[in-house]
Amino acid sequence: MAPGLTLNLLLFVVLLLLFPAQAWAGEPQTLQVTGAVGGVALLNPRGPPDPLEYSQIHWRWENQLRIASWRRGERPSYPQSRFRDRLELLDNVTLRMSHLGLEDSGDYHLYLEDDVGRESVEKVHLKVYDLVPKPRVAATTNGDPRQCNATLSCSVALQGVTYEWIPPQKLLMKAGPVLKVSSNPTVETYVCKVSNPVSSSNASLTFRPPCSWTGESSSVTCATPSSRVALGAFILLFLLLTAA
Repeated sequence: MAPGLTLNLLLFVVLLLLFPAQAWAGEPQTLQVTGAVGGVALLNPRGPPDPLEYSQIHWRWENQLRIASWRRGERPSYPQSRFRDRLELLDNVTLRMSHLGLEDSGDYHLYLEDDVGRESVEKVHLKVYDLVPKPRVAATTNGDPRQCNATLSCSVALQGVTYEWIPPQKLLMKAGPVLKVSSNPTVETYVCKVSNPVSSSNASLTFRPPCSWTGESSSVTCATPSSRVALGAFILLFLLLTAA
């Protein structure tokens, strides 16, 4: 390879490596914060910075709406917005937000300006989640009292959650909303745990020999497919006899 071509190739590689680094350096790094509906979130920048090093700072939501400001020697101010009565700017420029709602999720930017007008930006992403409600659990048996195999199910009316079955100590935990179990001569309790990044809730099903399942609340249902068929046939027969 010619020396000139080699030099040009090396320069190209160096520029290729430097350009993304410079572009990355110009973008504020994003901090992730989670909160629960009705709860409190602290939007705290890296550091956090010393307010005395800056002449003024302000927070913006989605980089458009200014929601909190501070100037040296003055008290914090909160422009009129849906956030106003729920904000508190702390001494370390952390923004405290209370009474969270799902609509508060988004990007928040902190602008810090020093005495010579140089500005730096911090970015915080807030994700607000619903609290996980009590799960609804159910046990469906196969209709054979000699074996009594069952399928346990667990559900909540909420998206973005994870399910985990916590069986008796001798068995391993199982992820997912459905668990298949086999009969056992002893009383055993299975717990369904549903969680998201800010909360969790659980409900349990207890097996009692020879073939019955009970739960801790009225949300528990236990059904046998064959028994449902028999009940339907009985109702149909009753209606036919009544009509006759």
